[in-house]
Amino acid sequence: MTRIYSDNEIKLATLLEHAPMFDVHKWSDYPEVKLVTDAIFEEIKAYRETQNIRVRDPNKIKKHLRVFLIELWSAYQLGINPYRSISLNKNNYKEGSRYRKLFLTYDFTIGVINDLLSLEYIELHKGFRGDKNRISRIKATDELIRKILDPSYGIHSLVKSLGYISIVGSQGERKSIYLKDKNDKSIEYKETSLTKKMKKNLVKINKKIATARITLQIKDSQFKSLIKQINTKKDPEKRQINFTSNHLHRVFNDSSWKKGGRFYGGWWQGIPSEYRKYITINHKPTEELDYSGHHIRILYANDNLDPPEDPYDVKGFDREDQKTAMLIMLNANNETKAAKAIAREGIKFAISLIKALKKRHAPIKRHFLKGVGLKLMNQDSKVAERVMLEMLKLGHVVLPVHDSFIVRNSASKELEQIMKIVFEEEFGRKAKLKLKKTVLEEPKSKEIYENGVVTMNIERLINYEYKYYSKAIRIWGL
Repeated sequence: MTRIYSDNEIKLATLLEHAPMFDVHKWSDYPEVKLVTDAIFEEIKAYRETQNIRVRDPNKIKKHLRVFLIELWSAYQLGINPYRSISLNKNNYKEGSRYRKLFLTYDFTIGVINDLLSLEYIELHKGFRGDKNRISRIKATDELIRKILDPSYGIHSLVKSLGYISIVGSQGERKSIYLKDKNDKSIEYKETSLTKKMKKNLVKINKKIATARITLQIKDSQFKSLIKQINTKKDPEKRQINFTSNHLHRVFNDSSWKKGGRFYGGWWQGIPSEYRKYITINHKPTEELDYSGHHIRILYANDNLDPPEDPYDVKGFDREDQKTAMLIMLNANNETKAAKAIAREGIKFAISLIKALKKRHAPIKRHFLKGVGLKLMNQDSKVAERVMLEMLKLGHVVLPVHDSFIVRNSASKELEQIMKIVFEEEFGRKAKLKLKKTVLEEPKSKEIYENGVVTMNIERLINYEYKYYSKAIRIWGL
């Protein structure tokens, strides 16, 4: 007899299936976090005494406990999925493993998990082997969240003033500025007035972003399609979206502070562009505004020239193909490499397209095929930094995507004005901006937002086969 599963059963199976990996790097030195950790440790200590279990190395237990409390709390508060995947296999805690990169060891990790289970502070779904292998999943219970946010510890007040992510960093130094060599390896650098200033600005930007709840407002079917698009690797544990990844950093290239410098780290940068219109900031719809033909216009401005109205209007070639080819031409060092790269993108007549773009932009063609892409990124990163800082002065959260910016729709007019001013001050030329399609242009979405009803459904994201449901029900005890 075929069993009909309830919405709650399907929802749980879906959440467990798509639980992100446990982040072993989260940490906080705030006294309020230490107070909660110490309080729960005393409960653990009392429980172990009743079970005649030795409390070995209290400081290590507290360190492991703090990692668990911070990660589970972050998952509960900031993501749409409160579950986290974590291995209970001893082999995964050997030297060099992701769990041992800091200090997590198997014995202490399992001990803390068992303690939290006994105190009913976590929910555990053990992993299994079969057609679809799964490592274990854990989640904070409501009781643990209440404990963490108990007013007597002060975290609740801290969150209200600083935001969730502002009080959570990474163990060790969480770098905000990376300098990489030609082989894309991070290298050490001396602090200068420039690096100090960039870091100070990043602190301001990240602190503001940390105060906001940033997520997606999409249908189940859309989330299913999104997961498929970002799933480029066979390992299913790596195809998740971590909505707590809001901390930006900058990356400079070729061992030079004049190459690269763009902002990375926000989860919104890793989703396909067609999904960005569904991003919400503090439950409100957003708009994305970008600099049209940004690098082409910068090149013209650098030579004190005015660009054509439309830089990608070469007849006989697809507009998107022209954009792709131009991007390659600005980063390649010679025509042969550029033609091969363009062909690999599935674009036909690569050589002809290169010649056509050279002819269309004859005044600046001397810059093509010279590897100027990283220098242009450096210039656009300076623009991005200024735009975000100016918007911060007005109290707005800004999400950068290199040459475009996402803000709540109520702030789009101010963003437009600032983007124009910054470009003109940097390059002495007027900018051309493009407003990307917004979610409010979709009839049903507009009605939802105007009525003030914003929901995020996560049930039935994936159409599971009955065989898999049977296994899930059996193993997870639904």
